[in-house]
Parts: sequence; C-alpha cells; structure tokens
Amino acid sequence: MRTTRGPLATVAEIGLWLTAAVLVAAAVGMHLPSGLLSSASPAASGAATPSVGSGALSTPTLQPSLAPRPSAAATLSPLAARLQARLAAKTFEFQATGTGSESATGEGLALDFTLTGSLSYRAGDEADTTKLTAQGQTVANDSVYAGSFAYERSNGGPWVKKPRKAYDDDADWRIFLSPKRLFVDTGVETKNGASLHRLEVADPAALGSDLDATGLVSNARATVVFWVKADGTPVVLRVEGTWDQPLDGVQAHVTIAEEFVLTRLSGVAITPPKNPWRWVVDAANKLAFGLPPDWKASDVNRLIGLTTYADAAYTFGYRQDNVLLSLSEAATQVEAGFVDPVVGQPATTVGGQAAVQFGVHRSKQKDYASVTVVMYSGRCYQFIVLGSVGHEVATDSMARQVLATVELTS
Repeated sequence: MRTTRGPLATVAEIGLWLTAAVLVAAAVGMHLPSGLLSSASPAASGAATPSVGSGALSTPTLQPSLAPRPSAAATLSPLAARLQARLAAKTFEFQATGTGSESATGEGLALDFTLTGSLSYRAGDEADTTKLTAQGQTVANDSVYAGSFAYERSNGGPWVKKPRKAYDDDADWRIFLSPKRLFVDTGVETKNGASLHRLEVADPAALGSDLDATGLVSNARATVVFWVKADGTPVVLRVEGTWDQPLDGVQAHVTIAEEFVLTRLSGVAITPPKNPWRWVVDAANKLAFGLPPDWKASDVNRLIGLTTYADAAYTFGYRQDNVLLSLSEAATQVEAGFVDPVVGQPATTVGGQAAVQFGVHRSKQKDYASVTVVMYSGRCYQFIVLGSVGHEVATDSMARQVLATVELTS
C-alpha cells in the first residue's frame, strides 16, 4: 500500500473474498425524462416537423401550437358530457401508441429530444414504454405504476421496485384525465385521415394551476385535446404545455407536446414485473440505489467507512467524503490508494453527474475491482464492485447496472 495518501479514504483495503464463479452480465441504461434532461449534452434548440397522414401518427411540434380551430364558434356538446362520463368510470382504461417532443432551456442548458412509445392506463395505474432520442442517441425506459409501488428500468436493464410517490409519473394522467375537467366541442375536423369531433379543455388556466399544485413545476400552461367519434368514443389524445422546473440545479423552462392514438378501450391489464430489484435509501450518505433482492448488507468493511452489500458472486461497496476537489483530483487520489495499476479511465455518469470509472486487478486479494468516482455537491462518492478474476467484463457490467439506478440527493 502506498504510504502517501490524500484526504480521501480509499476503498482499496477491502478484504472480502468471493466464493462463487458464476457471474451474469446484463444491459444497462439511463432513466428519464427528467433524468435524461439533467444528464444529456446541450443541443441546439429546434422543432420537430409535423407529419400527418391517413393512419399515421402526427409528430408534435416542440412549441405548443394546436391545430387551427374550425371557423364555427365553439359550442357545448353532448359529446363532451359523454367523454366526461367515460373518464369518471372507475374502470376507465386504454392502450395507446404515442409520439412527442420535449425541450428544456435555461442558463447553459439547451436540450431537445423526441419520444415514441406505448402506454397502458387503467383506473390510476399505468405501464409505459418510451424511447427518447436526442443527438442521435436513443434511450429506452419502461415504467409500471401499480398499487403502492413503482417499477422502473432503463434500456432493458433490471426492474427496480420503489415506493410509489404521491406524484409519480402517472400523476399527470390523473390530472389530464380528471372527470371534472370541462371540455368544449369546437367542431369536426380531419384527424389522421378520419372525421372526428375535436374536444378541448375549456379552462386551460385551471389545468395549469392543477399542475402547479403538484409542487414539481411552476408557471404551468397546458391544454388537452381529445378527438372523438360521433358516439363520443375517444380516438386521439394530445397534451401540450410549458412550465418551469429545476433540472440538475438549473432552473429550466420545459416545453412538451405529446400525442396518443388510442388502440384499445377495454381488456387492459397492468402487471408488475417479476423479481424486481429492491430500492435502498441511504439518507446519511444522501443517495439511493437499486440492488438485486438477494444481496445482503455486511459490516465487513465498516472500519474503513465502507457500506457493503454482497451475494455469492459480487460485492458492492461505497463511501462518501466531503472534500473540495475536482473530479479528476478526486479520481487521482482514489487511484493512488491501490498498490496495483489501474486499467482504463473511461468517462461515465452516475446520477446524472460526470464520473470516472477504472478497473484494478488486486494481486493480494486475487480479485478484480470495478471502481467509479463521482463528485456531487461537494461530496466525493467512491463505488466499488468486486468480481472474480476472469470475469472482468461481467463485473464491469454489474457495476454499470447498479450505478445506473443511483440517485444522488442534496
């Protein structure tokens, strides 16, 4: 061990031995949409081009700009009452395919991306699959909100089970689909090749106030439009809006436009995934993360300030120190704590923050350590995943899977 050390305690002294040889590698990704916004690289602002055709979805523009209303004066319609009654049904449900665009601008922030995916909704529960594309890169996210729990995964990675928050991603649907929401029939127009009645929210200001009341956004302005058949059956739903919200410490102005074609109005089932990872909240260290359900907490590294979890194949540990260092300085000090040379130093992200990852073949312990260093709010986090020699790729993959679930808190 090197004798010269900086203020950062190292994770290099971990003394656990691994007994199993079977290691499993899996995919890893990012989570979103706010997670993507906070970690994506700035891009030039632009607008998506609308494309509407028979049987095709229209691509919403980035700026809220509803299609021109019919010249006839807006009138109340029995169709609006039928839609309201449908939304009020306890078993209201639908499946839909959707497209959309979102943007966020702020100080040093200019992000634009498009969305495609599918959605299932039933009486407050929801399951969705969304692909977000920005700067030529696509991230796939899956979410299920059922009962008291939320289940989330990114890019085909592990499902993580979390307590469902009062205003999880499904909350906006309870707001937009409120049976108390009043709609006005503005007439018949052609939508996706069909003649449909256009019903739009009668009081957009009230809708914006409801969004502000969640405490997640401010200065919200939004509208909802349904296109329905002559008997009131909804066919297309469009949501547009703008609001302000903090993204990674920057106050951002967010613009959304999303459109859904309803493909089913009955027989919808919201089914939680099997064998999800569990959610671990470490309030003392100001972070939370997902872990496989069979990983157990251990005190084996407590004396070096490392919080540790392990199964028969892997060991995962972490610690945090309050320091005034740059990321490169912190990574250099952590590397200096290892006797053996480090392997690679690729840039990565953890919790939306820039991070440094490297590997170490520890000759004394006869194992492989995948180490990641990240700085956040004056704190340096060191994460380490240990695996068997000969399974370096699988160990790095497991490290990416775990770290992809990390949330850093203030």
